[in-house]
Amino acid sequence: MTRKYSSRLTAAWILVLAAAFTHAADDPIGKPNVIFLMDDQHRWDTLGRVNSIVKTPNLDALAQSGVFYDQAVCQAPMCIPSRNSMMLGLYPNQTGVLRNGRGIPDGQLPSQPLPELFRDAGYQTAGFGKTHWGVTCSTRGFETRYIGECLEKDAVMMIDDAPDAKKRYDSESHTMGAGEENNLGYLGFTSQLPELEHRDGWVTGKCLDFIDSKLDPERPLFLYLSFLKPHAGHNVPAGYEKQYRLDQVEYAKQPPWTEDRSPHAAGVNRRDLYVDYWGKATDEQWRLMTMRYRANCTWIDDMFGRVLRELERKGVLDNALIVYCSDHGEMLGERFYRFNKYCLYESSVRVPLILSGSAIPEELQGKTDHRPAELVDLYPTVLGAAGITIPQQAVGMNLLGKERRPASFSSLHERGNEAAFMWRTADYKLILRMKRRADDNACMYTAADIIGGEFYNLAEDPQEWYDLYPDLAASRNPRETMTRELLKFLKSQRTITRP
Repeated sequence: MTRKYSSRLTAAWILVLAAAFTHAADDPIGKPNVIFLMDDQHRWDTLGRVNSIVKTPNLDALAQSGVFYDQAVCQAPMCIPSRNSMMLGLYPNQTGVLRNGRGIPDGQLPSQPLPELFRDAGYQTAGFGKTHWGVTCSTRGFETRYIGECLEKDAVMMIDDAPDAKKRYDSESHTMGAGEENNLGYLGFTSQLPELEHRDGWVTGKCLDFIDSKLDPERPLFLYLSFLKPHAGHNVPAGYEKQYRLDQVEYAKQPPWTEDRSPHAAGVNRRDLYVDYWGKATDEQWRLMTMRYRANCTWIDDMFGRVLRELERKGVLDNALIVYCSDHGEMLGERFYRFNKYCLYESSVRVPLILSGSAIPEELQGKTDHRPAELVDLYPTVLGAAGITIPQQAVGMNLLGKERRPASFSSLHERGNEAAFMWRTADYKLILRMKRRADDNACMYTAADIIGGEFYNLAEDPQEWYDLYPDLAASRNPRETMTRELLKFLKSQRTITRP
């Protein structure tokens, strides 16, 4: 059922979180509980914190009471490599998972996954929802595991636990195509099914049941809750769309082009499918598509809020670190009808990232952190907060410390004979196209491998419509500096030996 939020309720929830920022003096465990919240394909700017039209009161409350990282990026703009990188604490060229294909089998992982490290440190570990390792595998450290899609051995699957509900969901959503992201999936519709018959709704129910009756009072908790939405399809349950006025919805503005200008991502991911449809779509269709995406974000936020309130009721948040992030962004029709991800442009590569809870030092509470942050940083950050030894090969920085990198990094390997590497600051973005190495060993790339690039002045051109790479006079100083930095960074990416 839809929850109607008021400013009073939002303020009350903020106070609840703020109150949790005092460590319980008689805490018998000492180590903070870690609550890891995640969703899929959530744009960095689709939070009420960034865009007041968007309704995400619970995530906004976390940001207001914690730290909001407004320059965060993913390490690869697609699910499987991004999630492997985040959960293993390594860059994609080090994990070897570069695309949405086969992941890493059990026994060949180059580092320990986060849930396994927490389990080995004495935590109760419970995982609900999507991990998307890209391979049939064990639950990788989760003692309790419920998942709607993607097989993990010993996990409880929705199709087995609620087969009739899963079949009804599959029947209603079948017109949206593979991955629910054909044009009808993006246009979406109001679902006629109750929330519990959606995969994310079922996962939320299982998570709430666990919190209510299965918490171990003798151990700290590592709880992972990860949703499939707001990734298309936009088949949001009834009620959430009513929180938006269609006439107030602004959608993607198109550049003054007659053809795509995306050298590093040209021709990838069914371009013709989207261009043909959305190039002819009506104003109402654009508004509906955009509104339903936002309504999906509001639904996700509502479920996060219910789980957080139950955790607070059980006392779990009295001593806790709360993480929220998404695995990558969503283009939503920008840059000449480009949808989903698979590119290194802002709406695809930037992600929302929040750290909150009582483990946040008091001096950081309520702050916005403008450093170049990366999802790979979450691995050492949450381990450090829990007092768990950080594996030596971890490459990220502790986001609760003072370390700083000159720029953020991401990569794309969607064109067979090319690799594209991004080096980004708040003001500029460099994308180098490289002749792809057969072994994908990043530390072996040199200036001799460069076959082209893109360069954007983000401060003046946030939509990335004007590529300055061909105009050396307009970009010489920052471009040359960033090229040297990126090549140096690639050289530093040591190869990780697998078992």
